[in-house]
Amino acid sequence: MDSTYGKSRDRISNLPDAVLCHIISFLPTKFAVGTSVLSKRWRYLWASIPNLDFDDDLLLDRDKPIGDSERSICFKNFVDKVLLHGSISCIRKFRLKCSDHELDSAVNSWICTALERNVQDLDLYFDTEYPIELPPKFFFCKTLVVLKLSFSIFLDIPSSIWFPSLKVLHLRSVEFSTDDSAQKLLSSCPVLEELVIERWRWDEQWVFNVSAPTLKSLAIYFSVDGLACIAEREDELVDELDNELLVAPQVGPEDESEDEAEDEPEDQKYKLVVDAPNLEYLSITDFVSEDYLMSNLSSLVKAYVNVGPTIRGIDDQILYRGRIYELLRGISNVKHLSLSGETLHVNKDECEIEEWTLPLQVPTCVELHLNEVEIKKFDGLDYELGAIEFLLKNARVLKKMSIDCRDWRDGQEFCVCEKLSGFTRASRSCEFSVFCHCGGIRMFS
Repeated sequence: MDSTYGKSRDRISNLPDAVLCHIISFLPTKFAVGTSVLSKRWRYLWASIPNLDFDDDLLLDRDKPIGDSERSICFKNFVDKVLLHGSISCIRKFRLKCSDHELDSAVNSWICTALERNVQDLDLYFDTEYPIELPPKFFFCKTLVVLKLSFSIFLDIPSSIWFPSLKVLHLRSVEFSTDDSAQKLLSSCPVLEELVIERWRWDEQWVFNVSAPTLKSLAIYFSVDGLACIAEREDELVDELDNELLVAPQVGPEDESEDEAEDEPEDQKYKLVVDAPNLEYLSITDFVSEDYLMSNLSSLVKAYVNVGPTIRGIDDQILYRGRIYELLRGISNVKHLSLSGETLHVNKDECEIEEWTLPLQVPTCVELHLNEVEIKKFDGLDYELGAIEFLLKNARVLKKMSIDCRDWRDGQEFCVCEKLSGFTRASRSCEFSVFCHCGGIRMFS
């Protein structure tokens, strides 16, 4: 074969401009602009890409011996140049990650430029010393479909706010100006379908009210230290209920220091209120809220519950069971229920009750609707076994129960499996499986 054949045929460069722009639009903007040096054919293609991704960590080499002010100037000049020379009138996606609070005025200017160019997907991630306040123009955007706000962002919700096209909203440890700010924001989104909230305990939204008639997917993470760390799947929309939206680590009340607990106002308590008649997927990881009020969840198909006793003390741990029962009653139509071992656990070193207390009435979801149960991070404690026995005994239409024991040591699961195999099952068609530490699966007929 002619050795010059491959060199003489540049098939990629012969593609139409629209195709090439689509290809390089998946690159961070730094690399997309870098394609301009390839040839004359590529020189100005980057100016027509619909996706802009600015990351100061990616653009600036932190190991180079230059000052922070020079880095800020370099980053600002680069973003200004791209926005100035960009020829696209409609920005499909605008992502901005910045860790320098000295650029807050420039940041507001960049956001306004994106809004003026009818941005559809806006992703802002600020890791700055002081929170950045978004410009007034941000709160009235007709084109936004996806909005993700992370960390050092201050939301001062104005009286007039409107996001008529917004379907996906992620709020990750942002700061609200007033205690009703979150609900005001949600009320401005008439077509919202997916909501992800990661909270920290000092956000002062004592009653977090999620009232959204169009909402289909809701994931809430509320830990004592605010470090729930949503997994790196934020760029994916939830299209299938079989795929969990996010996975958060087990965070319990022991993660907080006693000094922090003493600062908790005694006359205030956190409450989660959800009213969403079209909700199909619900994920709750919460070790702070003390009340859960769920209503109008008739469409719920799948739920993941990972909650535990808060930091209020022994009385709270005893009352915790009652809140779990209320939560189960609120999701009474769920078909696939996933529970963490922490949800079923009570610390017997601090509480004299050493067995799982049965609810006075079997929740409707357990008795008539539940067809799949998953127990994660199962420790094999008596409380957990009591809960599993209760579910098996009362779930009449249960088709599948799976228990994850993969964190156990060799042989630890044998005794527990013997107990599990002897539990009475209301559903004769139930498939019962235990995932063992060695990667094997034990099936019980």
